Amino acid sequence: MRLTRLTSTLGGLAVALLAVTTASAQCPAPDAFEDSDDCANAAALTAGTYTNLTCNGIFAAGGEDKDFYSISVNNGEILQMDCTHLVANGDIDVWLYDAASPTCGDQLSYLTRGWTSTDNENFTWANNTGAAVTYIVEVEAWDNDTDFDCNDYTLTLTTFPDPCSLAVDDSFEPNDSCGAAVALAAGTHTGLFASTGSEDYYTINVPAAEILTVDVTYASGVNADIDLELFDDLACTNQVDFSFSFGGTGQVEWANATGAAATIVMRAAPDALTGTCNNYDLNVVTAPDPCLDPLADDSFEDNDDCANAVSMGDGTYPGLFVSKADHDYYEVTVADGDTLFVDLAFTHATADVDVYIYDDLVACGDLTSYLVRGFSASDNENISWTNTTGASQTYYVQVVVYVNSGGECNNYDMTLTGTGGSFATPMCFGDGSGTPCPCANESTLGAGEGCKSSLGFGAILTASGSASVGADDIAFTLTQGRANQPSMLVQGSTLIAVPFKDGVLCMGNPTERVEVVFLDANGEGTTVGSVVTNGNVLPGSTLYYQQWYRDPGGVSPCGTGSNFSNGLTVVYLP
Repeated sequence: MRLTRLTSTLGGLAVALLAVTTASAQCPAPDAFEDSDDCANAAALTAGTYTNLTCNGIFAAGGEDKDFYSISVNNGEILQMDCTHLVANGDIDVWLYDAASPTCGDQLSYLTRGWTSTDNENFTWANNTGAAVTYIVEVEAWDNDTDFDCNDYTLTLTTFPDPCSLAVDDSFEPNDSCGAAVALAAGTHTGLFASTGSEDYYTINVPAAEILTVDVTYASGVNADIDLELFDDLACTNQVDFSFSFGGTGQVEWANATGAAATIVMRAAPDALTGTCNNYDLNVVTAPDPCLDPLADDSFEDNDDCANAVSMGDGTYPGLFVSKADHDYYEVTVADGDTLFVDLAFTHATADVDVYIYDDLVACGDLTSYLVRGFSASDNENISWTNTTGASQTYYVQVVVYVNSGGECNNYDMTLTGTGGSFATPMCFGDGSGTPCPCANESTLGAGEGCKSSLGFGAILTASGSASVGADDIAFTLTQGRANQPSMLVQGSTLIAVPFKDGVLCMGNPTERVEVVFLDANGEGTTVGSVVTNGNVLPGSTLYYQQWYRDPGGVSPCGTGSNFSNGLTVVYLP
């Protein structure tokens, strides 16, 4: 892959962008086993080493060309597969299927696989089914490796007796499938045994408002590691927790917030990369979950959705409570031109708390239609939103525990400020109210956006924190930009209005490149560094900000490939 450096220069301001081009690799000719391109046409192999094999990825000249091989493995034997290749010439991945499976080759219903980014791939699989089984080995150049889309390789297949087939299983057998899961009571269970092809399934009853914790222990470094999975349905289709453990211990948890007793299915299985069997012990505990205790909640309950949001005024509200199963919603009215500040104080180590602001009651709470959000991994969250609608506006504040947080609930203090104007004043809109956009690409009048991009609307720049140089907590957030593209916060010391690229440039010299911000899949991004330090900001200074972002692909309205957000004016305090 070649990276070409593209540089745009603006008054001493340079932005470096990377363009990606793809190198074409010379693919080797098909091997002697062609056409073995699917499970039905798999080439029959026996144990041994096969050299000078080739495979192509989906981007290779002539199209994708996977390789499929079949091999019969007797009951009580282990199949070991070693695929040797040079990853520098193209990454190769391998999958193993049961030849009798109707989903053979779908790369979803595999028995095991090898898909590292190293030179070689290998796996082992034990046949403990009670009869000989024909397996299918699929070999493919990794589809997303666009540097080299094909490679040659050596395949070694080995079969040998499985020592795990001679081991004595535990008294819960036969519990080898989800449908055959056996009830497991709370307490300690020792001397359990699981092997490849004879995994263990259990059902566990969890009372309402209680949390299930299961710890597994086993001898590490001798036989296989033991992995645990939890499912909240009896078909084992919806995984709610897992522990791909190592070192002799692992743990899974599940909190029952359903309002009634629930049955959980747990799977215990050896990690195929570390061995084919092992003994293990389980400790099963169910206990009341304080995060699901209704008595633990605060006095604003039940404010569990936008329709039941509690009307709030300015002030500090201490000792509030939120959990994963019970979000909090507040309603605040903000006058035109004023800014709503929401500050949450909490300890992140207990549980990660996030906050959102909405202006739409219908979409409120969906975690995607928000105006702005605070979702850092720090102890506190601080966000703000300025009302530029031209009239008084009702906003909704949502407080949640991040779904992947290690903790289930947390207490927090909330400070709301909805009056007093904004420390960051929006200006330089791309809606035609000022300097026209370069190619009549004005955004909607009054929307507070920059000039229209290829998305059909302009980007919006907002600020949160404060204008205090001493606090050094100001941050800038771009929304409505192009997804997964770089942008840059630019600071100017004078105010201008000049059509530039696909937007209107509002910051004059001297300028500072404050921070490069990579936008996420929603076209959003927030500065994380010190604006005060990066911008050489002094108390009492008045500075102007815009976000310069890429709009690539030859589809930007004016064809220049980049655009600007609206501007912000900030008067800094000590």
